[in-house]
Amino acid sequence: MIKIIDRYIFRELFEPFFFGLGSFTAILSASMILFDLVRAVVLKGMPLIVALQLFVFKLPAIIIIIFPMATLLGAILAFSRLSHDSEIIAFRASGVSLYRLVVPVAALGLLVAFTNLAFSEIVVPEANKAAKNLVVQTSVTTKPKFQKNVFVPELEKGELRRIFYAESIEGGMMTGVIVQEFTGGKLVQLINAAQAMWQGDRNQWLFKQGTIYLLEGGEYKHLIKFSEQLISIKYTPADFFTEERNPDDMTMRQMRDYIALKQKMGTDVTSLTIQLYMKMAIPFASLVFALLGAPLGISPRRASGSVGLGLSIIVIFFYYIATFLSMSLGEMKLFTPLVAAWAPNIVTGGVAWFILKKSSEK
Repeated sequence: MIKIIDRYIFRELFEPFFFGLGSFTAILSASMILFDLVRAVVLKGMPLIVALQLFVFKLPAIIIIIFPMATLLGAILAFSRLSHDSEIIAFRASGVSLYRLVVPVAALGLLVAFTNLAFSEIVVPEANKAAKNLVVQTSVTTKPKFQKNVFVPELEKGELRRIFYAESIEGGMMTGVIVQEFTGGKLVQLINAAQAMWQGDRNQWLFKQGTIYLLEGGEYKHLIKFSEQLISIKYTPADFFTEERNPDDMTMRQMRDYIALKQKMGTDVTSLTIQLYMKMAIPFASLVFALLGAPLGISPRRASGSVGLGLSIIVIFFYYIATFLSMSLGEMKLFTPLVAAWAPNIVTGGVAWFILKKSSEK
C-alpha cells in the first residue's frame, strides 16, 4: 500500500514538474539570454550559428535556477489536482496522514537537489568556459580585447603552483610572457618567451622565441632555448580578460582554492565565501520548495495550471528578495557567510513546516 501511494504521487508530480521546467526555461531564457543575442546578431553582425551555440552554452546557468522553481510548481499543481478531486480527503479517511503523503514530494526534492548540485558542478563551469572561448575565437566585438601587465597566480589544493605574467594580451596573442613553476613552495622552473599564441584546436599555447630554465635549490641547473614550444596552461584567452573570476565558472573546489589565494593577497573574501555556500544552498532550495508546494496546493480553488504558475512566481519572488537581503546582510558582516547563504532556505523550510502542520490539523 505504501509503495503504491509513493508511485502514484510520483506520477502526479513528474508531469507538472517537467511542465514547470519547460515554462520557466522559456520565460527566463528569453529575458536573460535571447534578448542580448538577438541584439548582437542584428546590431553587431554576430553569425546566427554562433548565437545559437552561445544560447546552448549559456542555458545551463539558467537551468540551475529553474530546477527549484519547477519543483515548487510541480508540488503545487500535483497536490492541487489531488485536492480538487477529493483524493487528499480519501487518503486521510483511509488513515494516511498528510505527513506521509509529503514523503514522496520530499524524495523528489532531494533527487532534484542532488541533480542540480551535480549539474552546477560539472556542466555549468564547462559551458560558461566554452561560451567565453567561443566569443574570443569568433571575434564578434568591434575591437580585439587588449590588456596590459597580466598577473595570474594559480593554486592547487591551497598551494602555489604557478605564477603567470604577460606584458600584454590582445585576442589570442601574448607578448613578454613569463611562467614560474613551483613545487613545495620552491621555484623549480621558469619559462621566458617573447610571444605566445593560443592554439584553440589543441587547447595549448604556442610559445615563441623563449628559454626554459630548470632550477634546483634556487640555482640554475639547465636551460633550454627554443624557437617554438607547445605548452599546456589551463588558462584560455577568455580567462585572462576577466579581472575577477566568476563563481559560476568554477566548481566548489576551485572556488575554495581561489578564496585561499585571495586571502593570501589580503583581499576581503566575504562576498566570495557567501557565493561558495550559495552553490550548495541554491540546489537544496528544491527540497524546501517541494515541502512548501505540497501544502500550498491543498485547496479546491487551485486546480488550474495558471493559478499554480502564478502562485509559484509569487513564492519565488519573495524567496529571491529574502536571498538578496540575506546576502546583503552577509556582505555587511551582520550575518556569517554560511548563515547568509542558508537563511532563505531555513526560513522557507520553517514556513513550509508551519503550513503543513496547519493543513494536517484541518
